[in-house]
Amino acid sequence: MKKIILTLKLILRSKFIFKTPEKHDLIIFDETSVFDLSICLSKLNFFVLQTRPESMNKIYFSYEILKKIFKNYFKGNLFTVYLISLIELIRPKVVITNIDNSFKFSDVARILEEKTNFIAIQNATRGDLLDFDYLYKTKKIKHNFLKKLYIPNLYCFGDYERDLYRQLDIKVKNIYPIGNLRMANCLHYIKTNNDSLEKYNSDICLIFQIADLALAKRENDQLFSYIYQDSNHEKGLAKVVKYTIKFCIKNKMKLVIPCKRDKKILPDAHKLEIEFLKRNLTNEEFDYAQSNLLEKTTHNFTSYRALLDSKITIGTYTTLLRDKLGVGGKILSCNLTKSDRYNFPINGICTLNNCTYEEFENRVLEIYSMPKEIFFSKMEKKPDYVMHFSKNHSTIDLIRERLLHLGVNQH
Repeated sequence: MKKIILTLKLILRSKFIFKTPEKHDLIIFDETSVFDLSICLSKLNFFVLQTRPESMNKIYFSYEILKKIFKNYFKGNLFTVYLISLIELIRPKVVITNIDNSFKFSDVARILEEKTNFIAIQNATRGDLLDFDYLYKTKKIKHNFLKKLYIPNLYCFGDYERDLYRQLDIKVKNIYPIGNLRMANCLHYIKTNNDSLEKYNSDICLIFQIADLALAKRENDQLFSYIYQDSNHEKGLAKVVKYTIKFCIKNKMKLVIPCKRDKKILPDAHKLEIEFLKRNLTNEEFDYAQSNLLEKTTHNFTSYRALLDSKITIGTYTTLLRDKLGVGGKILSCNLTKSDRYNFPINGICTLNNCTYEEFENRVLEIYSMPKEIFFSKMEKKPDYVMHFSKNHSTIDLIRERLLHLGVNQH
């Protein structure tokens, strides 16, 4: 019934385009990928393939498309058949997405990988894959969703992904560590606009994460409801915030707390962040946190700029910790959730789990006073393991060069 209602809503709000899309060398798979890929693909011609029924606003329909749909009818559900039919008619050399955990991308790639190159660019630390694995192995869910994933070419953050995908037995044909496209976009923005980082200056940048139980329930996401119902999960994430606030007040250090969600773009999700803080902090702690919050401005890369100009970045398992290491900065990953799957991939000075406040304070002070060379020498692995980074050859350059090599033409 839910699928029928969704289909009716899609038909009613969509504009029907009664023609076959023109041929393009490049398809962006999933409209939400456009923002992150816009700088990288600015000199290339591409077609944006809408792949989210809840947000689609156009449907292509023609005699040629209808013929393809009938021909491909038994290759998947109707939506998958529609997507592969469009791709076959557009005849791209490359299909690229920034949503590397997309099951729909995997479905389509399995069917069409012999006809074109499929590339998925990693956009976040894939803690969700570890969550799926945990839920299946603990029999909270019946199906192993990781078996649905298939990526012909994964452009990932670092070598850690090789180990992770092997550990979880996820099918990935080729893995290329290239770093984080979003960090590359931020650095490109700063350079292009000659923009200063001074106003983001801080001693400590706290990247806090929340247990989105309310959001999971609202979206009827039973999978992550199982995760967020675990009281240790929320308490552990909140305790990192409490420890950091106590540390900064006691040691008179400047704190910045960048919000993850842009209030103008995702007001409900931003509200949940504030509610998480209010629910888990004392009045005094909440007032202090609010006075040091940095509202997110997506186009201005506020989160990245805050961590770039901090002396230490603190968090649990966020991508931004890996970004900070990649560019040569100091971090502390503190996991207090009592769940090992949220431990940082590198052991050593940069990692502290299930600790007391006193242990936390001593470690942060130690890192703060330590030269970077000493800090990196006390890590079990080099930063490249979790985040590839090159000042002279950015992630933007690497992706663009690869696309040109595969025959994608420029304007």
